[in-house]
Amino acid sequence: MDQIYAVVLSYKRKELLQRCLDAIDEQTRPCAGVIVVDNASNDGTEEMLLQSELPNLKVYVLSRNTGASGGFSAGFRLAYQQGADFVWMMDDDVIPEPDALEQLLLANERLAERKQPSSYLLSMARTEHGLLTNVPRVDERTNSIDYENWPALLDIGVIPVRPATYVSILVPRSSLAQHGLPLAPMFMWGDDTEFTLRISQNVPGYLVAASRVLHVRRVSGAIDILREPDPARIALHRHLVRNELFVARKYFRKRRVLGLFGSRLSLVAAMLARGQFAKARIILTGLLESFSFSPVPESADAPVEALGVTVRELFPKGAGETADLRLEVVSTTVIRSDASASPPPGAVENNMRILVCGAEGQVGYCLINQAASFGLDAIGLSRRALDITRVDQIYEAIERYNPALIINVAAYTNLDHAEAEVAQAEAVNRDGAANLAAAARHFDIPLFHLSSEYVFSGDGTEPYRETDQPMPNSVYGSTRRAGEQAISQTLDRFLILRTSWIYGERGNNFVKTMLNLCGKTGEVSVVSDQIGCPTRARSVARVLVELALRYCRNGDLQWGLYHYSGSSPCSWAEFATEIFREAELAGLIEQAPRVVPVTSDRLPRAAMRPAWSVLDCSLIEATFGIRPKHWREELRNVIRRMGDLPAEPCGPAPSRIPFKAYPFSIGEPARLSTNQAVNQN
Repeated sequence: MDQIYAVVLSYKRKELLQRCLDAIDEQTRPCAGVIVVDNASNDGTEEMLLQSELPNLKVYVLSRNTGASGGFSAGFRLAYQQGADFVWMMDDDVIPEPDALEQLLLANERLAERKQPSSYLLSMARTEHGLLTNVPRVDERTNSIDYENWPALLDIGVIPVRPATYVSILVPRSSLAQHGLPLAPMFMWGDDTEFTLRISQNVPGYLVAASRVLHVRRVSGAIDILREPDPARIALHRHLVRNELFVARKYFRKRRVLGLFGSRLSLVAAMLARGQFAKARIILTGLLESFSFSPVPESADAPVEALGVTVRELFPKGAGETADLRLEVVSTTVIRSDASASPPPGAVENNMRILVCGAEGQVGYCLINQAASFGLDAIGLSRRALDITRVDQIYEAIERYNPALIINVAAYTNLDHAEAEVAQAEAVNRDGAANLAAAARHFDIPLFHLSSEYVFSGDGTEPYRETDQPMPNSVYGSTRRAGEQAISQTLDRFLILRTSWIYGERGNNFVKTMLNLCGKTGEVSVVSDQIGCPTRARSVARVLVELALRYCRNGDLQWGLYHYSGSSPCSWAEFATEIFREAELAGLIEQAPRVVPVTSDRLPRAAMRPAWSVLDCSLIEATFGIRPKHWREELRNVIRRMGDLPAEPCGPAPSRIPFKAYPFSIGEPARLSTNQAVNQN
């Protein structure tokens, strides 16, 4: 069944918000999740939400008001990144009838039966007096014989429309994956018009007559500065003027742009004649801003922190935990929704450049992908561009790019090959780390370094803390530990992050290997006596990016060694079972192989694997407020993301070590051949 996430944007209307949530809870088609984005209300909304008993409610509070466009952009990306197949978006003053969502989904099914895709589906909205409101324009595009085509689907109760508003709009995941998010810099008014025009350029949106909602509007009719009842909002009308011209330039002909510009100038003249100089100045300001205003859509994968806000997640009573506040990840990047705003007095431009070694690997790719959204200038270098075993190449790269810090995620990661290729493993994991540390000391910049849980023997029963004594039992683990020691003995300013069982949408890893087996075998033997915490590569990258941002902006950090992995341990067999289950639900595979749990001695390998690979992550939470997410939640997001990505080869490379291989008996993440084993974290 499709995962439907209802998303509600709220700002200082807690009573209306409660009515909206009650109506969502009463839907005949329940939602998989309900997300509330509180746009810094500070009016008791948080306290009201903490008492909510909705079992599937998630609440995210933004540290400042990002405007309607910023709030809706945050809501769409939160739902998308949590695996939504459809996002049902609305404002807090929308009260849907009990079958509003069901009718939208029925319309989607009827369209699919006729092989008619949709970019979005829209509910019919009425005021408290029963009058139609937020009526979209009919899509006037014609058919092949030059007649308007909008009546074609009247028999199933839908009409093609564009543009539309966010008053109960159902957006499929495919629209967000292809076209990105609403434009947060628009701040207020017009972002819904731009977004729905953008996603419906090639695939129509539809108004669904049977889906009905109540829109409790403060002021009926079109937005007009002359009718604006709230003096505090009058100055905001410059955004409306700017955004209207921006949308007209982007989607309509020049005649439309000139006509709109002329009508606004006429309005200014009329205001001046009536002595309304302040309002005339607001309109003129918007007109002037429109000439240079040209924001670019963000990917649906972009973090909420890219909006330049701190994000707090609330845990309401219905979530099954004690109601409290948690700081998920903090970002102080300033990406202004007000394009004309100036930086604060005395602001100093910091060096925001980071040098990433190993950029072609799983974590490296995610680092580069996320850094720009946090305001960081990431220089990602693959092994071909920067071999960390070459001191001269390291010095040349630092001199060329002048980074504020180095992040090293390059490593030799092939456990079994390392037992025979000791020199190669030492050259990268030990000597490469030592080379980077020496260069960092020479140029007086810090070094971030990604390490592994394999530095421990694996004979413990409690999660390993940073203070526990490492005792590696493989060449790979020994070289990783040697790299840690080289860094800590050379530098005062370093951050070593140990993690475990990395997987993600890209690269070779256990998840990709399991999915690659589907259809090739009906049974997979997977070890059940090795316990660890699967960790999403994107989450590891996000931690590194967040800490790099803190250093770049503040000039300091609490240095040292930290652990970070997915929360809640499991065995490889349990992990494989969940991979297949989620892949079936997402439609990635037709039928999952049967997972047969076996002991490690049934699958002999060249390198010894730790039986216990669980890391204690309490230090990084206590120090930086970063709490790992449960691996099941992260896996669900990865599987759903895979459905949006083009297919690519996956699975383990054939081993060149002379021991018996078990191509369908997996007890670890896939390791690469020697020529591919570097830079893959």
